[in-house]
Amino acid sequence: MKEVEVWARNSGGFEGHRFFRTSGSSGEEKWIALSDEALEWSARSVIEALEITPNDVLGLALPVIHVGGYGVVLRSEISGAALVKFEGRWNAKSFADWCDVHGVTISSLVPTQVHDLVSARLSCPAAMRTIVVGGGALDQALARQARALGWPVVPSYGMTETSSQVATGDGLPLLPGWEAKIADGRLALKGGGLLTAVIRRKGDEFVAGDPKVDGWYVTNDRCELTGRGLRILGRADRLVKVLGELVDLEELECFWRERLGVEVALVSRPDERRGVRLFLFYEGAKVELSRWNLSLPGPERIAGGMAVDLLPRSALGKIDRLALSKFHED
Repeated sequence: MKEVEVWARNSGGFEGHRFFRTSGSSGEEKWIALSDEALEWSARSVIEALEITPNDVLGLALPVIHVGGYGVVLRSEISGAALVKFEGRWNAKSFADWCDVHGVTISSLVPTQVHDLVSARLSCPAAMRTIVVGGGALDQALARQARALGWPVVPSYGMTETSSQVATGDGLPLLPGWEAKIADGRLALKGGGLLTAVIRRKGDEFVAGDPKVDGWYVTNDRCELTGRGLRILGRADRLVKVLGELVDLEELECFWRERLGVEVALVSRPDERRGVRLFLFYEGAKVELSRWNLSLPGPERIAGGMAVDLLPRSALGKIDRLALSKFHED
């Protein structure tokens, strides 16, 4: 049994819970405690939204140690839909063939996997009717390319703290049962799929805390609400102050991604004079960055850049900026 599960069992109060590890920008060890009731509530909400029936075949291509993968399994159990699991290392061609052989109708992928399908120019098998894309924003251009190949991709928004997706589809409409509001510029959510507690390691001990206030969980995402539709503007923790000016690292990464034509990641480091110094990591061969850098306002200029073969990623394909930060420290 995992260490945190042993602690939870001995501390009491966490009967009927599952624990999903997640990582924040601080790099601390953190687990989200989700009750079986919250996970089931979320699964039923997704089943209703996607109109999953016993006639469907759900294709699991995400690890079940993450809530996105576990949610697929639970939806199969509750709806009566068949479940097939993609085994082995991820490979776009193998995935497409596997979907075709098993008649997969619904699957969940991350943007990196969709990118691989598009890059390989793979056509979608005829049985597929929905691919929910989560774990990161689905670029509109990538969505258009995927759909042109027949892949019925739909964007989603969610997180471990919400037991999976809370909004799915173009315009990110909220799923049944979820409420949303803006609190101090951040998205706040209320619904039956919310977490019970966040568990953090403090030395040799664990400490649990419930971040909800009056049933609302305030996320770290900046957002606009239009009716029940979400427009995610970026992470609040990706705004940094440089020379007294706020710099949006997500927008700045878009600038460098467009200029270089490759995947990039910015890492911020404390600096006594500037407040923060920015360092750019980018995939591929080394290139001269100065001419683009000098075109930027002073606070947005990088202090240095480094070419890498591949950026480190999590099991869900997210760029591991903590690993890059440690790499830079070395």
